[in-house]
Amino acid sequence: MPTPCSRARPTPAPQCIVHYVDELVAGLTRAQAVTERLRNEILQGVLEPGERLRQQNVAARFGVSTTPVREAFIALQREGLVTGDQYKGVVVFRPTVTDLRENYELRIALEPLAAELAAEQLDERDLRDLRSCLDEMRDTTDSLQYLPLNHRFHLRIYRAAHRAKLLAMIEDLRAAARAYATLFAMEVPDSSETQAEHEAIFAALAAHDGPRAREAMASHLQHTLDVVSERLAAALSEDAASPSA
Repeated sequence: MPTPCSRARPTPAPQCIVHYVDELVAGLTRAQAVTERLRNEILQGVLEPGERLRQQNVAARFGVSTTPVREAFIALQREGLVTGDQYKGVVVFRPTVTDLRENYELRIALEPLAAELAAEQLDERDLRDLRSCLDEMRDTTDSLQYLPLNHRFHLRIYRAAHRAKLLAMIEDLRAAARAYATLFAMEVPDSSETQAEHEAIFAALAAHDGPRAREAMASHLQHTLDVVSERLAAALSEDAASPSA
């Protein structure tokens, strides 16, 4: 699968395609079009991990002003696909298995706790929204639509715990992991198994069974870590073995 770990660079697109990105995707603003193009280039390995992105260069390449480029950088930072570096400015995210594991180890300590607390607080409106979200996740075939639904499902649970500091820590950790989710959004791995895990979490919450909700959430996060870390390790190994690396 294409990842930003790939070091082989595809043949550059013709000049007429690179310029005026706002004409490439109907209905998008220039900032959205630049964001879409840069996102694709990161995911396909055209832009390498650690590569510096300069506003002026990107603006000139896409035939736009620096304003939509700056907005695109902000959007990509929210997705975790680029980071702000004190010395380099904006650079392409560099994924590592160690970083991924550390993120999930912290989340496995915090998110199940929030689920347990939420089980005692969720009302019928919360449960209806969670049920609706689960149904949408089950029915979608677009993995990029799946990601915000998954985020909505989890955050609805954690907010119901009514622990502001706990929620803030979870949101920061999930934001830091967003790039990994996006990297693997070309496919929803083990979607039926993931759906079953979400259903188990929901069943525990609907029964207001805190300990069971905690256990179900911990199991779900551990499974996600195992799947994504295995695929990331394989992608990094493949890149290291590539003659173009």
